[in-house]
Amino acid sequence: MTGFGPHRWDARVRALGWDARVRALVPLATALVAVLADVLPLRDGASTGVTPLWTLCVAFFWSLYRPDLFGAGAAFATGFASDALAGLPLGLTSLVLLLVRHVVIAQHRFFVARSFPVIWCCFLLLAVAALVLRWALCSLWWGRLFAPQVLALELLATLAVYPVATLLLAQVHNRIPRTIDAS
Repeated sequence: MTGFGPHRWDARVRALGWDARVRALVPLATALVAVLADVLPLRDGASTGVTPLWTLCVAFFWSLYRPDLFGAGAAFATGFASDALAGLPLGLTSLVLLLVRHVVIAQHRFFVARSFPVIWCCFLLLAVAALVLRWALCSLWWGRLFAPQVLALELLATLAVYPVATLLLAQVHNRIPRTIDAS
């Protein structure tokens, strides 16, 4: 993990041009856009209050494909922004995203050269754990159990949008300079 330290990041970014430096911020920018998508209400007539967790999809993607650009600081900032906008206890989503990032990086060797269906199934397992953790912590914070049906609907919605998020993020990923590398 020595390749992920802040000193290595600074040296690599300083060696790049202005354009590449801005593009290196793209993972954080996409995560913040996902935060906005998470908190925007859907106007479909059947207001259930359930929205897919785009932020979880984005954090998983960047942690898997560009952990050098989506570091712990980016995961924390994304979660903090999400909590602030959603009215959740500050740090709750940060904790969840940091744990997701850690698990993905720890299992990076497993993910190498895996097909999309395998990665999607792994995302399913991680999403279940992340959503249950968030649900449990929210229940503890407010001192009441929240309806598990909402949790199940949020999980299904998140799993449904994961392929779309991956497709969009893959297009963005291809435009980030390869000179910023984790090695």
